Amino acid sequence: MTRVAGMVDSDRMDASSEVRTAVRQHYLFAGLSEDDFAELAAEASIKEVDHGAILFHRGDPSSCFYYLDTGLVELSLVSPTGEKKTLEVVRPGRTFAEAVAFMREHRFPVTAEALEASRLCRIPTDTYMNLIRSNPDACLRLLADISQHLHARVREIEHLTIQNARSRLIGYLMDHIAEETDGGEATVRLTLPRHVIASRLSITPETLSRLLRNLSDEGLISVDDRVVFVHRLADLKLYD
Repeated sequence: MTRVAGMVDSDRMDASSEVRTAVRQHYLFAGLSEDDFAELAAEASIKEVDHGAILFHRGDPSSCFYYLDTGLVELSLVSPTGEKKTLEVVRPGRTFAEAVAFMREHRFPVTAEALEASRLCRIPTDTYMNLIRSNPDACLRLLADISQHLHARVREIEHLTIQNARSRLIGYLMDHIAEETDGGEATVRLTLPRHVIASRLSITPETLSRLLRNLSDEGLISVDDRVVFVHRLADLKLYD
């Protein structure tokens, strides 16, 4: 193996590796024949990245996309004033940057950074595109994926436009309930760093802390590090 800037490249995917099996089952690749997938796997590679490693910057030439096996990857934009906006946090079992293959200019439109130590599979774009050009099923699966992301971004824009910061935070808490009791209480685990959550909600980390403190002062929640205890779920739902 070789290490470069927080990244370790391993050998090609072994035929018996768990990563290869997971990639094979992903819907972008499930439509490929065994021979076609074997050809793709021969060109793919596994990457081990450290926390904070940059996979690519916005504007970098794109020759690949990624499947995330373990860890978390943040996709973000940086404004001319230097403010970072988190567009998405990719979780295991997901692909990202595949849409670039269909853009006129093959450059990454966002920056990708590992939020924790992660293992990824690097898929060469040219090899994949050559295969799906002769495979309508795989092509339709990819089109469905891009459409799903488009609808998700439209809903996010709608929420950010219509809802105020307090409502957006409560909506986020409601979407991330880990446990719920019959007595109307619930537990929310904040698995992402607070500055990432704040960016996703289009607020500052200071505003996020203030909103959590206000909800706590009102007796709706209490916060213990990365765990939020919801005391009156019914009351919280009124704001969602």
